[in-house]
Amino acid sequence: MKEEKSRHIALRLYNLISPLKGWVILSIVCMAGYNIFTAAPAYYAKDIVDAIVYGEKPELKQYFLVGLGLVIVFAVKGFFFFGHSYCVGHLVQSLILKLRQHLFDHLVNLSLTFFNRSKTGDLISRFTNDLHAFQNMMQVGVAGPFRDIPQFFLLLGIMFLRSWQLALVTMIIIPVAILFIHNFGQRNKIAVSERQISFGGLSSLLVETITGVRVVKAFGMEKYESKRFKSANDDLYKNHMRSIMIDSYSYPIIEIVGATAGATIVAFGGYFIINGQITPGDFTSFLISFFMLNEPVKKLNGFNLKLQEGFAAVRRIFNVLDVKDEIVISPNAKKITGFEKEIDLNIKAFHYPENEEPAIRDFKLTLRKGEAVALVGSSGAGKTTIANLIPRFYDITRGTVTIDGNDLRDLDLLSLRKLIAIVTQDTILFNDTIASNITYGQPECSKERMFAAARAANAHKFINEQPEGYDTLIGEKGTRLSGGQRQRLSIARALVKDAPILILDEATSALDSESEIEVQQAIEHLMENRTTLVIAHRLSTIRSADRICVMENGQIVEQGRHEELLINGGRYQQLYEMQFKHQPESHMPEETKGHLVS
Repeated sequence: MKEEKSRHIALRLYNLISPLKGWVILSIVCMAGYNIFTAAPAYYAKDIVDAIVYGEKPELKQYFLVGLGLVIVFAVKGFFFFGHSYCVGHLVQSLILKLRQHLFDHLVNLSLTFFNRSKTGDLISRFTNDLHAFQNMMQVGVAGPFRDIPQFFLLLGIMFLRSWQLALVTMIIIPVAILFIHNFGQRNKIAVSERQISFGGLSSLLVETITGVRVVKAFGMEKYESKRFKSANDDLYKNHMRSIMIDSYSYPIIEIVGATAGATIVAFGGYFIINGQITPGDFTSFLISFFMLNEPVKKLNGFNLKLQEGFAAVRRIFNVLDVKDEIVISPNAKKITGFEKEIDLNIKAFHYPENEEPAIRDFKLTLRKGEAVALVGSSGAGKTTIANLIPRFYDITRGTVTIDGNDLRDLDLLSLRKLIAIVTQDTILFNDTIASNITYGQPECSKERMFAAARAANAHKFINEQPEGYDTLIGEKGTRLSGGQRQRLSIARALVKDAPILILDEATSALDSESEIEVQQAIEHLMENRTTLVIAHRLSTIRSADRICVMENGQIVEQGRHEELLINGGRYQQLYEMQFKHQPESHMPEETKGHLVS
């Protein structure tokens, strides 16, 4: 099974590399030239030594010619090395570029379900640690086999040419070295796999701590988080050291095997020279070839270790690339260009993948065009789940959700989401300019339209007070702005989108009173002439809704207008009383005073 997986990965890598085969061929040509000129000194050493030992007294100019020949040999060798190195570099970086983009494109198109069950740090490590390990494997994986393996056989051929007897002695020792190399590779494979898991865990912890640093500080948990990080950091250190240990002891062991072979060759070589079976030139050429042979053997050991590391990394990358998007788009999907009548939700059941109990059950609701419908209820009642089903962030388990009679599953996803604007409690802004955040998704938007949206969102004034106005960078997640300012930017972004359907998911629940008034005014501008689904925690913000639906356990338990629900004395009245019970009478809405129970 493991061998099949390795073959499958190798085939996928081949498919990735095949469009770049021109660079591979050029790199092989350059490496062939490099190998030939690397082995040349070992080959010609015989003639030089034998000429000195058996020939007449050489003239000084012959030594100069030999020296000049060496310079030319190494210059040509250097030229071929440059060609090979550049070609491999271009090949590897092009491949990494393509794979990184492919990974990102695939990731960003996956459904929310995948992100809900994945750790952010672990996903980030695919782009950092895993891609880096894969890059190292390719750097060594392309250069190693085409440089070291031909070089190995070329030098071995020279050795057999000079003395087949000594070469046979060497051949007895080489399998021992290969056995060691294989053993080191298997051990390193396990160590690398554990190291990459540790790195993913550390990355996830780091992302969690940095994004939640305000909570960490508020609860005085710095030491606790430091201990958690130390534990993960120590685990990564131990797994790194295991790889380093294997890498460190494998090199001297291969060296010792090589030295043992060298000592054996010297002893046998001396015997053969004394008995006239080989010349000193043969022995010198053989010995140079043997010691040069050590280098590719040691590099093959390193190549094997990097190969195991790279395969573990690329397996993790392919695991993400193999994730199927749970939101399946029909090949005959219909593009929807507008919203004319109603959104109808008839949901028999909706399950989150990790839960057996349905989050929504027997839910029926129709939102007519131009209507503002509010969903209220306790936490976990399923309000946000409903909001997520309309733009098809998830697919329902049983039932239907339709827009103008069209099942969402039969619609083109991009055209569907163009009809919907969303403003949430957790405002998502990007580390870019204010202008770029407002026009996000509408890059062709004119400045006049952007300014109009900002004014309608009560944001134009504070934007102009920023150091660079609309060109001010707002920091990661908009941290340089207040909560109210961030929320008004997200409303301006929704205004620029100008979608006919609007979803407001607790858009004012995290704001202070002053900010809430400004944001509420902006929301009222946003809701004009739109079909709106409002999810509200503060019940005072949804009194003017056309309908209020009270949810419990994934179902609607009562619905009506604000005044009707208060008179009925049901769940809505209980929620309303709980919210205003401890407020001074002067802060209560007028109609509430008569309904509160002491």
